Amino acid sequence: MSASGGTVLVTGAAGFIGSSLARELVRRGRPARLVDDLSHGHMENLLEGGKPVAPFSRLDVRDPALEGLMEGVDTVFHLAAVSALPVCQSRPREAYDINVGGTVAVLEAARRAGVRRVVFASTSAVYESNHDFPCREDDPVRPTLVYAMTKKAAEEACLGYHAAYGLETVVTRYYNVYGPNQDMLRKSPAFVSYVVRELLAGRRPALHSDGEQRRDYVFIDDVVALNLLCMEHPAAPGGVFNVASGDAWSVREIYRVVQEATGSSLEAEYRPAARFWEAYPELSAGKHPLSAGRLEAEVNKFTLGSVFKTRDLLGWTARTGLKDGMARTVAHARGVLK
Repeated sequence: MSASGGTVLVTGAAGFIGSSLARELVRRGRPARLVDDLSHGHMENLLEGGKPVAPFSRLDVRDPALEGLMEGVDTVFHLAAVSALPVCQSRPREAYDINVGGTVAVLEAARRAGVRRVVFASTSAVYESNHDFPCREDDPVRPTLVYAMTKKAAEEACLGYHAAYGLETVVTRYYNVYGPNQDMLRKSPAFVSYVVRELLAGRRPALHSDGEQRRDYVFIDDVVALNLLCMEHPAAPGGVFNVASGDAWSVREIYRVVQEATGSSLEAEYRPAARFWEAYPELSAGKHPLSAGRLEAEVNKFTLGSVFKTRDLLGWTARTGLKDGMARTVAHARGVLK
């Protein structure tokens, strides 16, 4: 089966990254099937003229009916997951059921249907216990929080299916992805979407720690471009790839860029790092609470991904500068948050 024009199935298609990828596939003329249970994604992300941009199925990836949707599919992009870290930590069984069990269900359905390649969306959070930067794909990883542990287990399933069955699998570890269509309304939105939303609404954002923590941010268009490479490139199967810009920006630096893009003069309120978790009191309940130190460390963590493997093996580097990316993010948000 050839990758050049075969059908592509996207799980988690109504989410931020999934919908951006789906729209680009359709724009390029690729036949696509879109799957999402809409527990976290938004159908509006996939609509064009009131209709989905491609055939859509509202389905949990653990549903046996998924296998029928795999028939005739060349490539699967598996993005369906519970991704909010506090939600995973608060509901660990659900996180494992969806993030690990769901991934195995996708892999098995793909294997049985004869799918050529599965590209799996993992996370840079698997590096959460690492302290040598930039983090390389071959560094040992020992995550201890639920979200990252589920993603690491799912990575191992993907690589195991490649080794045992010959199913072509590719693991992509996303750093902090931002851009148009990022969810601004969920209980714990990503930092960029939260700040954009608050400043456009004329509200003073409440941020945590001192604002000096630095993380690697990568724009959605660059992420989509790498996914498309992973679908086609002969060197991708069996590989693990960072999806990173290779630049670490501080909270304060990003805040200034968003201020400029929104035209806001509002300054952020900086709160103690541990207060980030106040909305999840269950994490501090019982005889074995999650330690305050571990919570603060997560808020203050530094992230920076090595970009050498994607550059040297796949020919990919992130091309969108922070100011350009933020300006495009804010422009889109103005239309959404009218």
